[in-house]
Amino acid sequence: MDIPAPFLLTAHIVFGALSLAAAAFAVAAPKGRRLHRIAGRIYVLAMTGVFVSAIMLSLRSNDLFLMVVGIFSYYMVLSGYRALYLKQPAASADLRFRPGALDKGAAQFTLIACSGLAAYGAVYWYTDLAPVLMVLGSIGALMALLDLRRFKSTRVEPTRWFFTHMIRMLGGTIASVTAFLVTNAEMLPPLARWLAPTLAGTVVITLWVFWYKRKFASGSAPETVADVRIGEYENDD
Repeated sequence: MDIPAPFLLTAHIVFGALSLAAAAFAVAAPKGRRLHRIAGRIYVLAMTGVFVSAIMLSLRSNDLFLMVVGIFSYYMVLSGYRALYLKQPAASADLRFRPGALDKGAAQFTLIACSGLAAYGAVYWYTDLAPVLMVLGSIGALMALLDLRRFKSTRVEPTRWFFTHMIRMLGGTIASVTAFLVTNAEMLPPLARWLAPTLAGTVVITLWVFWYKRKFASGSAPETVADVRIGEYENDD
């Protein structure tokens, strides 16, 4: 079935707007509470629509920027959401809470796709798009590779899932905001469009990580810092 390009573009814009709105609610809401969980799920679903429409549009127009941002941002969001389920995978008999086909398949796809895009950027290093392809492609490939290695490990780090969830969900949002500004905010200087979301987001993530690490170092468990429910017990919904 050949989906018209204008329909794909409209769907991409709608899903993108919904994802950014949901991300804002998730960030503002108390962590782990009902509003945070609902907004987070809407965000993941909306980003799924963004990813699918981005890939289809990029294949139609050979837009490698759209492709690399779509793959990179969606893998961060998907793996960040799945981190809530993968708290103690080796100790769980429930397949929902162990790395499965979705986790491994997404990581393998991202590793191959991002490696290819980074290599393309290296070959065509003289083009304007080369730095984006090499940077995002390399980071995405490395992230997926480390995840695949972690899936095989039996080592349990009690707070790893917490930071993986937080950093990757926020990282996916930063990538999406950057793509939106680069594409639409032509009134801003190019350097501001590229760097402002990353700089602001990095500051926020660094402060939050520092704050939560201090909490955990003082003896607090993730479940006492945020109302976390998913993946805590094998019979969770």
